[in-house]
Amino acid sequence: MSEQALYPLLTNYLRNELNVFSLRIDEKKSSNKKGKNGNKWLHPDLVGLEDIGAHWEHTVKECIASYGDKRTRLWSFEVKKTVNMSNVREAFFQAVSNSSWANLGYLVAMKIDGEETMRELRMLNAAHGIGVIQLDTLNVSEIQILIPAREKELVDWNSCHRLVQENPDFKRYIKLVKQFYQVKEIKPYDWDR
Repeated sequence: MSEQALYPLLTNYLRNELNVFSLRIDEKKSSNKKGKNGNKWLHPDLVGLEDIGAHWEHTVKECIASYGDKRTRLWSFEVKKTVNMSNVREAFFQAVSNSSWANLGYLVAMKIDGEETMRELRMLNAAHGIGVIQLDTLNVSEIQILIPAREKELVDWNSCHRLVQENPDFKRYIKLVKQFYQVKEIKPYDWDR
């Protein structure tokens, strides 16, 4: 199974289990204005938007809007087929690099080899806050967050600006985040299914 074949599985899990609407960011569409490897580790594989007030009463939503508090969490996902002791640090730091802008960043893998790899991931999570999700390609209900990400309160809008300049998929994502704040709801058909 290719890495790309895992994206729809992750999209399905995010929407149905976590109420996170996601979009694929295709790094091949980037401008590469910075030259060869200028965008290395810049793009996450998927990004997501979570309406944290989706189930709140209307009065609370109005209060939050008046107060100016946030209504969303922005998510970032780096997907790998396998994480093991030979690639764990490279995979993890790729997730750190391309998730630095988001409230929550995750390394997602179909296979995580061994307890030693999990120990390394827990240590790296404690230092850098990136969480870990394990995909189960045979049973969607078995997909699980093995290590929760540590939430960053603020989005790094400077990094978002760079991504918007480099990639039209990320620009579309930011437009959908803006649209949410304008109309106060997520339009599911605008997102990956």
